[in-house]
Amino acid sequence: MPEESVAAIVRLRPKVSSAPLLDIQCDQKSISISRSGCSEQRSYSFTAVYGSDTDHGCLYSEQLSALVAQPLDGINATVFAYGHTGAGKTHTMLGTARDPGMIPRSVKALLSAAAHHTTSCGSTVQVAVSYLEVYNEKVFDLLAPRGSKPTDLPIRQDRQYNISVPGLREVPVTSFQSFQSVFGPASEKRTTASTKLNSESSRSHAVLMLKVKHQHRDGRQLVGKLHLIDLAGSENAKRAGNVGDRLKESGAINTSLFALSKVVSALTGAKGSSHVPYRDSKLTRLLQDSLGGSARSLVIANIAPEESHLVDTLSTLQFATKSMQIINKPVPTVSIAAVQQIAVAATPAALAPAI
Repeated sequence: MPEESVAAIVRLRPKVSSAPLLDIQCDQKSISISRSGCSEQRSYSFTAVYGSDTDHGCLYSEQLSALVAQPLDGINATVFAYGHTGAGKTHTMLGTARDPGMIPRSVKALLSAAAHHTTSCGSTVQVAVSYLEVYNEKVFDLLAPRGSKPTDLPIRQDRQYNISVPGLREVPVTSFQSFQSVFGPASEKRTTASTKLNSESSRSHAVLMLKVKHQHRDGRQLVGKLHLIDLAGSENAKRAGNVGDRLKESGAINTSLFALSKVVSALTGAKGSSHVPYRDSKLTRLLQDSLGGSARSLVIANIAPEESHLVDTLSTLQFATKSMQIINKPVPTVSIAAVQQIAVAATPAALAPAI
């Protein structure tokens, strides 16, 4: 399959206060930003740009609908929301009951497609969900039974260079209702807290994984994963009023996001530079396949319209711009066990034991 760049879109959240606003001009693929009354303007181009009046349905249908179907063909896909604290990342991913976000829309579409393949195409599709958070550089299973002792899970890479988290639970789901019964309680366990910048600030990176096994009638089994990631937002500890645990959390968040920026810089830097520091943080280790790997990836850069967020907004747009220079090589993953079974079935009985 051909190489392709990481896609990056921008979403501007509505104003939430009477604070002075930036002068923001945007069209379908570009955005320009300046302070109100200032002639100096910064302009950027992206895969797409969405204003504050865009609903989740439009965003999903135009940018995610095709991506979400990729795991059925054995190709990994990743969507992650990036931006400073209070920029609307979690709202973009979760949405509301009236206007569901990217996670519920993606899961519902994937499960619907899986059911269609099973009933109409003669193949069998199994979907399992895992959900983790990276909190203070530790990986915790959000699907662990309530009341159980939190365990910092390891991150491993197998011989096929696939990233995995040993010990992370995988729960089979067959309908959106069964997914909600798992995801709802798990989401309540994600670490959040109130700061001066955000009354419900996410204090961890949340990674939802849907593993798809697609068994075809000819015996081939394709295995794909859909990652839906809500990153914690970068923040200025002094402006956020962080002390104690909040200060420690913001330090860990900013450090991991800095590691992410280093990975992006390494992937888009000089051709002679071969080292990419994926191991500098748990977050970048988990994203190794999504950035410079074999997945199809989409960055949703969330920004705010207030002047007080100008520095953070420009930083987010610069990150998204650089992300678009990353080249991935999407390839389908075929189950090795399934390939061996097909080979045995096609081999004369006298030779089968040698395979």
